[in-house]
Amino acid sequence: MTSEASPKPGPPVDASLPGPVQAGVLINRARSLLVGGIIGLHLLVVPAVIIAAFVGGARVAVSVALGAMVSLMFYTIGQAVQIRFAAAPARQLFAASMASFGARAALLALLLTGWANLGVDTQSRLSTVGLCIGVGAGVLGWLIGMARAYAKLRIPVYDEPEPEPVRTSEEAI
Repeated sequence: MTSEASPKPGPPVDASLPGPVQAGVLINRARSLLVGGIIGLHLLVVPAVIIAAFVGGARVAVSVALGAMVSLMFYTIGQAVQIRFAAAPARQLFAASMASFGARAALLALLLTGWANLGVDTQSRLSTVGLCIGVGAGVLGWLIGMARAYAKLRIPVYDEPEPEPVRTSEEAI
């Protein structure tokens, strides 16, 4: 029998709050997704702008770039909120994400309303098809980039379990 006293129980651990190491891991994962999204967006948008410049000229190329910029800003702000609240409890992260999405969607609605209220001569300076292509290429590139980045993340729950060492009867004693 040993003379060591059993340790006294400490304060209850709140499992919903990650520790500093886990918080760092979550923040790094969110940053990896941000970088992956930005790279994916650029890999799809840059060729789209170049093709638009050759096919439709500067007006269409600028429209594609502007549409891509809108989608880049939308997703970057959203992912920045994810990074900022990565270590927060799940409910707080969800609330921040929903508030961010609502604010970004409202901003897009205001932008679209402002665009619709411009004069025809001002609207004709940009190509609506180019804007749609830019937004579409930006969204698709962002999602592909994030999917690739997510596939490269090391998440222990999804990793194959390591085989346990074989224990002999002598080691068990």
